[in-house]
Amino acid sequence: MEPLVIVKRTPPLAIVELNRKNKRNALNMALRDALEDALSALENDGAIKTVVLTGGDAFFCAGYDLQEMIDTDLRSLMHRGHEYTRITYFFKKPLVTAVAGFALAGGFDLALSGDVIVAAAGAKLGRPEIGWGVNPLMSKLRLRIGFSNALRMTLQGTTWEAEEARRMGLVDFVVPQIELLAAAVRQAELMAKYPLPALVTTKRAAYAVTTMSPEDAIAYELGVTAELMAEGTLKKNLQDYAAKIGISKSS
Repeated sequence: MEPLVIVKRTPPLAIVELNRKNKRNALNMALRDALEDALSALENDGAIKTVVLTGGDAFFCAGYDLQEMIDTDLRSLMHRGHEYTRITYFFKKPLVTAVAGFALAGGFDLALSGDVIVAAAGAKLGRPEIGWGVNPLMSKLRLRIGFSNALRMTLQGTTWEAEEARRMGLVDFVVPQIELLAAAVRQAELMAKYPLPALVTTKRAAYAVTTMSPEDAIAYELGVTAELMAEGTLKKNLQDYAAKIGISKSS
């Protein structure tokens, strides 16, 4: 039996692929558990700095498995879903999502877990949940496209094509489908060349300050700077950079 999640490690990055293709990568409990396990392992893997999450060439994710939702006690489903959402939305390392075909409902939320979102031309991203009588998650969408656009999209059950999503700021890059994975990997590589502690703490700070006052945000970010300086590698990094650009002690 094929694994529900395929992980390809090529340090300093890894590619994670959803592999429930016969169900268009619909998120049943087994797939969510497998994705949790894969991301948790990569989060704790010191050789991996960045991760690309893909659903494959044809589609990203159709959302939660509707039949399972119909057949399952919803309170149990929500309890299990909390840990899944924590690891996807708050993955500590930089995450790039590569969206082909469609990313709908829970698949849309999974796409939003990316710090960088790359979409294939013609891909569709949408949130139909309002039509089912349930509220979708708003926090990450609001950060990407602002409160009014996020609310409008959610209340109207909007589905956007990739290019329109890019214009709204929902998607960062739109590329031909054949180039999707390579483009996502390039984005991951641009981040993976930097020190892991700086990547992790910068990402953490970037999201943390969104709920703070300007004064508290500055204090928090300076605390993060102190945290990184305590690593003891800053001076060496500065010396290496100075040598790279031709600055010497006598300059």
